Amino acid sequence: MDQGLAAVLGATVGVLGTVSASAISGWSARQQVQSQAKIEHAQWRRQTRRDAYSAFLAPANEARTTLKIAARALIGDNPDLPEADRRLQVAQEQLAVVQAAWAGLAVEGPEPVEQAAHSVRTGLHSMRTTLLAWRDSMGAPDLNVTFVERHAVEATRISERIGRFTAAARTALDDTESPSGV
Repeated sequence: MDQGLAAVLGATVGVLGTVSASAISGWSARQQVQSQAKIEHAQWRRQTRRDAYSAFLAPANEARTTLKIAARALIGDNPDLPEADRRLQVAQEQLAVVQAAWAGLAVEGPEPVEQAAHSVRTGLHSMRTTLLAWRDSMGAPDLNVTFVERHAVEATRISERIGRFTAAARTALDDTESPSGV
């Protein structure tokens, strides 16, 4: 082989090697950027969901506590109606916050979390409705036994529903920790 041809072939091989190395390096960099973007998106998504779940859970717990205090004000031979009324009004305001938080949570999802939140929301509304009926029937000859019993059942159910919501939210957050394919 003549020296000129060998030099051209050597240069061609060198250029092809450099171009190939550059292409592989560029592809690798793009893959790394895409992987990092997926990780950052998953972290952002998890944070957004966590905020939505917390924004729902905090007022839901507050409403439950307020409704229990309202029920205590209605119990006994000498119920504290002004305190019960005040607590029922506060609970109504808290339920408006729960409703708004549920709307944001319904968008964030996933569906099992939204369904659990919906169950909490409807349970709290039912609990308040029972207390209003109990309050309106004060002085009944049966001492409002039906409403007392219904409230006791609803208080237990709402605690269970909040527990299910918390578990569903935790599971959803665990599922968004690492994006698939990374």
